[in-house]
Amino acid sequence: MATGYDKVNAIKSLLKNKLTVKQLADLMKCGDRTIFRYLDMLSKENCGLRKLKERGETYYIIQGEKETSFNQDMVKQLEKIKKGLSHTNGADLKTAKLLDKLINAYKTVDPEDFKPDAISTDPDYILDYGPFCDNKLQDTLVSKVLKAIHDGYKIKINYRHTASYDAPSTILINPIKVIMRIDTLYLIGADSEAEEKEILKNYLFENIISVAITNIPASKISFDPAIHYKYTFGKYTSTGPIEQISLKVKSTSKWLQTQLERSHFNPEIVKRKDKEGNMIVDMKLRITPDLITWLIGVSPGVVILKPNSLKERVKDHLKKALAEME
Repeated sequence: MATGYDKVNAIKSLLKNKLTVKQLADLMKCGDRTIFRYLDMLSKENCGLRKLKERGETYYIIQGEKETSFNQDMVKQLEKIKKGLSHTNGADLKTAKLLDKLINAYKTVDPEDFKPDAISTDPDYILDYGPFCDNKLQDTLVSKVLKAIHDGYKIKINYRHTASYDAPSTILINPIKVIMRIDTLYLIGADSEAEEKEILKNYLFENIISVAITNIPASKISFDPAIHYKYTFGKYTSTGPIEQISLKVKSTSKWLQTQLERSHFNPEIVKRKDKEGNMIVDMKLRITPDLITWLIGVSPGVVILKPNSLKERVKDHLKKALAEME
């Protein structure tokens, strides 16, 4: 009589090819429940058991060492992000280049070739922020930060604050993520003052002069970009009051209506058309400098319906600008 050990080995042998639970049950001449019990045992063995879905069916397979992808979930997420990028937007094309680099690096299947080192950015991925930027960003800085995140250590950065004329300061940081937001690369992290409250700050990579990895273990802080940028219009995050904002995008500004149709906000904006073809947009945002600047830039095609305080702030900016031109 076959022992449980023999049956587990028999299932392992069968799972060299992908099979459903029903197929395994038929081959082993037992019930589905028994197969699920054996699969649960195999999942705890770290033997390479994988579950995949095809054409509505769930299959199981034990992949050999040469076939095992160490980062399947990460690759899937990166490919999903890439699929959502525009093929005509310059910034998205740059991002796609970096994603290709990361996907290729994480797709390694040979355990001998697998290296959990930091992935440096593609030399062909040009971070050009425009004429007023020093653009001294170096791949080595990004690589060091990524390595610290992967290895779980804090870093010390020599940082030049954008809105300050003071000398650069050295800050001990728990690095959490490297993220690109509106064409700008940020280090998301918590300094010693904010770490206990798990308050994450944005550090511009272009303002980081140097990075040193310490031997101080970094505590785990969860990060969800959607939550981090909740109620945010563009680059700037803030803790100001959340405003109920309504805009009318005129029917003559089809390009702007299309832009808002394709944009992603958290929480999602609510859009509807009136009888004249204008788009009414309702959103919940914190009013930040980039929102004001954007509204001024698109002002001929947009009417601010509410709040009145936002309308007055935009008018005030325009009046001051006109006064300076006289």
